[in-house]
Amino acid sequence: MVKIGKFFSYVIFFILALMYFIPKESIYYFAEKELKNYNVIIAHEAVKDSGFSLKLQHLDIYVESIESAKVDSVSISLFGVYNAVDAKNIILTDALASMLPVKIDTVSIRYSIFHPTDIILNAAGAFGTIEAKANLIERKVDARLKPSTVMKRKYRSTLRNFKKQSNGEYEYVQSF
Repeated sequence: MVKIGKFFSYVIFFILALMYFIPKESIYYFAEKELKNYNVIIAHEAVKDSGFSLKLQHLDIYVESIESAKVDSVSISLFGVYNAVDAKNIILTDALASMLPVKIDTVSIRYSIFHPTDIILNAAGAFGTIEAKANLIERKVDARLKPSTVMKRKYRSTLRNFKKQSNGEYEYVQSF
C-alpha cells in the first residue's frame, strides 16, 4: 500500500512540476503567430509567467488591421485536464458600438477533458450576461443571452439574430 501511495505522489509531483515549468510564454507567442494567419493581431501586451498561469495585460486586438478591442487583463491557465482563459475589462471599438454595447466586464472560457467535446463561455457586460457552449463534434454553438435593459432598448437589430424564449432569455443556435 505504501508503494502505491509513493507512486501516486511521484506522479502528482511530476505533473505539477511539468505544469509549473512548461514554457507558457513560448506557447502564447506560438498561438499569437498562428492567429496572424486569420488576420488577428494582438499588440502592445505585457506577458508574465506566474507559475501555473500566464498573465497578459493591456492588449490591443486588431482584426483585419482594424483595431477591434482593448483588453485590460487576461489570465490563461493550462492544467491539461482543465484549461481556462479569463479576461477582464474589455472595451470594444466604436465601430462595433452600433451592434452591441462596447463595455464587457468579464469573459471566461473553459475546457475540460471530462467534457472533451464542449468549450464553455460565460460573459457579462453592458449587454447583460451570456452563457454559450460550443460542441466540437456536432460543430454547433448554443448561446443563451439574458439581455440588459440597454441591450433591449438600443440594440434590437442584434437581438433579431436570437430567438426569444418564454422566460425572457434569448437563444442563438448556429452550426459552424
